[in-house]
Amino acid sequence: MTDFLAKAEAARAVSQFKKAQALYLRFLRKKGLDSESKIEAYLGLADVERIQGLFTQSLAHYQTAGRLFRNQHGKTCWDAQVGWALAARACGRPREALAVLQKALAAYQKERDLQGQAFTHWALGGTWRIAGDMRRGLRELLTALRMFQAKKDLEGVAYTCCALGGIYRMLGRWADSGQYYREANRRMRALKDTFGIAYSYCGLGNVERMAGRFHRAFPFYRKAERLYGTIGDRVSYAYTLWSLGTTYKMLGQYPRARLAFDKADHLFKKTGDTRGRIYSLLGFAEIEFLKSHIAKGTNWWKKSKAISIKNNFAWENLHVEALKKGRIQPKASSYPKTGSRFHPTSLPVNWP
Repeated sequence: MTDFLAKAEAARAVSQFKKAQALYLRFLRKKGLDSESKIEAYLGLADVERIQGLFTQSLAHYQTAGRLFRNQHGKTCWDAQVGWALAARACGRPREALAVLQKALAAYQKERDLQGQAFTHWALGGTWRIAGDMRRGLRELLTALRMFQAKKDLEGVAYTCCALGGIYRMLGRWADSGQYYREANRRMRALKDTFGIAYSYCGLGNVERMAGRFHRAFPFYRKAERLYGTIGDRVSYAYTLWSLGTTYKMLGQYPRARLAFDKADHLFKKTGDTRGRIYSLLGFAEIEFLKSHIAKGTNWWKKSKAISIKNNFAWENLHVEALKKGRIQPKASSYPKTGSRFHPTSLPVNWP
């Protein structure tokens, strides 16, 4: 039975998430499993479900792992709590995720668990970014990087470099973003991490896009698209499609942009990624505004605003307000308050 679990872990290690999911489920159907094996399997299952965008299942399985752990050990399983928070933030619940992650960090600090602390700082960095506090997100990620480097955790360093590439892009620091994405790509290729390689290629495409080198962005997006296809990823791939759509939009190729946004929106809806939907809906709105179809654009804009307000997405709400009435509004000057140098001035907008 342990060999069965080992096969699931091996499949997960090479980004074969669908295969790993099937193996974890088959393992959990076995009779006579001890509690520790069940906990390990449920945690692994929840992780690969989260990566595939199966957030409802992932949240439930993290809770199952946590319940089993408490029954066995009489205390909270913080690994399950951190995983739950990552799934919660992915489906538009960053504030809930922050509350859980901060408790987890305090627990790991009390236990002097440096690996747990580093991973939680990484998780907090990405969650503060989604919550719209870029400065705090950057501090958390730089802390995570130092801790992973001290522990010589190569995977942790690589993924933190990816996250730093992303947050520096939000901050409008394109050169720093490129530096970290290039380092992440080099490390991911050395680790032969298919998901990580794809993730970093998308980031490198975004570096070229933000620098206005639109045609140089496409090869990176295509590489990411191909790799995501091999592992069946839907979550990160949706953002690559959005990036493709934005690049086509900047080039004035509106039919291609609309098609990419359509595909991205389909995946955002399928995975329940409400934050992602704001981006695709704003993409539809902006294309209509650029074509002087103000009424159509406003309808799309209203849909994006409703989602942003309902979920209290601070950063995305800045985008929504900036695009109001089909032109860049004075409120676009609010971006510096988040610590970002990004400042849209006219349509089309090359959103970071």
